[in-house]
Amino acid sequence: MSTLRRLLRAAGRLYRRLFRRRLDAHTREIATVLRSVPAFGRLSSRALYAVASATHRRTYRRGESLYYEGDPGLGLYVVESGRVRLISDAEPNRSRELRELEASGMFGELAILGDFNRLETAETITEARVLGFFRPDLKNVMRRNPKAGAEIVMAIARRVAAQHVEAVRVLEERDGRDVALDTYTQAARRIEAESPLS
Repeated sequence: MSTLRRLLRAAGRLYRRLFRRRLDAHTREIATVLRSVPAFGRLSSRALYAVASATHRRTYRRGESLYYEGDPGLGLYVVESGRVRLISDAEPNRSRELRELEASGMFGELAILGDFNRLETAETITEARVLGFFRPDLKNVMRRNPKAGAEIVMAIARRVAAQHVEAVRVLEERDGRDVALDTYTQAARRIEAESPLS
């Protein structure tokens, strides 16, 4: 019986080797870039290659905008090369730089989880190559490979949750614990009031 079992295992390995989908060089290259992004660093190979195969690569000239504050958000971006800055244009005639991103920097991830308008404008500081992964891409991954899709969503949700916790901590350091918790509670009440289930 053990000989038959060994033969079946060997046949299974041979079948998988012969008929598994070959990854093209482009997908492997993008997977290598994505592996360096902290949010994607712990993804299984299957989930990482699922993201990589659905990711779009674009090159932007210096000073070009990827999106504007208030635009509908469609997905997230990863800086492959060059530099991108996030700015706020909320005040007329005055832009305020929020942060600068270089290679492996990820931004816009809220949009992959839902229909949220952009909170900032993203524009290039230098010529930049940027990877985009959008909500329709995630839906396709989830339809084709539910386990990989769930893993990707959890990775992004962990990052957003960590940012949320850190925002409360920063607010607490600046204004005190009571103000931080009151602000957090007020935000939770607003979300609950806007929920269609209420």
